[in-house]
Amino acid sequence: MKLNRPITILLSVLCGLVSGASVAKKNDDTDISGYVMFGFDKFDASFLEGSEDDAVSQTLSGIRRARLSFKTDIDDNWKSKFQLGFADGETEIKDAYLEYGGWSFADLTIGVQKEGFGLEKVTSSRNLLMIERSMISEAFAPGRSLGVSLAGELPSLFWQLGYYQPDVEEATSALTGRVAWIPWQQDENLLHLGFAFSEREYEGNEFRINETLEVYTADSLIEGERINADNVSLKGVELLWIQDKFTFMAEWQKAAVTSISQVNNDYEGKYLQFSYQLTDGYRKYKNGTLSSPSESGWELTGRYSELLLNQENKEAQTYGIGINYSVNKNIKWMADYIQADYLDIGNDLVSGDAISLRLQYSF
Repeated sequence: MKLNRPITILLSVLCGLVSGASVAKKNDDTDISGYVMFGFDKFDASFLEGSEDDAVSQTLSGIRRARLSFKTDIDDNWKSKFQLGFADGETEIKDAYLEYGGWSFADLTIGVQKEGFGLEKVTSSRNLLMIERSMISEAFAPGRSLGVSLAGELPSLFWQLGYYQPDVEEATSALTGRVAWIPWQQDENLLHLGFAFSEREYEGNEFRINETLEVYTADSLIEGERINADNVSLKGVELLWIQDKFTFMAEWQKAAVTSISQVNNDYEGKYLQFSYQLTDGYRKYKNGTLSSPSESGWELTGRYSELLLNQENKEAQTYGIGINYSVNKNIKWMADYIQADYLDIGNDLVSGDAISLRLQYSF
């Protein structure tokens, strides 16, 4: 959510004033936190658009993202959060909301917040299994939007429903919901099944798939048509299984796009990924989201993902293997090897390799 949106700025100022007032009254009720991620990518020419020289490769590094957050307990029922994000030379408001927790059946959140869609998307970037999210999570799952939502818990069930007004360059309005069901749980071991939807009105705004092959600094090679969309319907199915040191997660997502001339385009994809704690611990879980390992140490990860652009007759697959090392709760190292295959404009199969490294510091 960029800083040039007047309503967002107004809400952010309100959150800031509320947080500031609370700081003045009760400094111990305000939590200031953040993190910085430094990234390094090395990839061959197949990750570059229009490159025909197989000997050409790229090595790029820099700050992938940085966050600064202020969380305040205003009173027994009201909380606020304000978060700034820094990436690619831009400053954005990531979160700016007020949360009311005085009802027994649900919490109310008003402001700029994450829409509830996609297990990997709602998982914090600090707690991802691989360095970057999968292609479908970036292509389909909504990010943060200005809106109002309700989220509640029932026995073995977490749900969220919200109405949003996304960025002015995207959908004009959206109704997004998610349900996470835990049919089996024993201590920290569990099975999570989830479903999410989002009905989004575009009113002629442009919709386009334009994704990298899960290497952030590489070119966007999976490109769909530019569609002046009337509406977009998103659906997603989630699976998460945590068994001691082993974690397995999978998602399938689909986007059905209807243009203003009533032409339909369908896009879909999936991923399968795992992690295994080579030292002690397990992956933590709370309220339908995956969290960090319970203990510092080594973690082995892997992922297969694919993205299909049906009408454009394009597709891509990636295969990744990674190793993570948490020094402590503040410092984390990550390393991924990615092999990607995709069909280019001439319908030729192109393959390539990439290595990504990440240093993450949280405070």
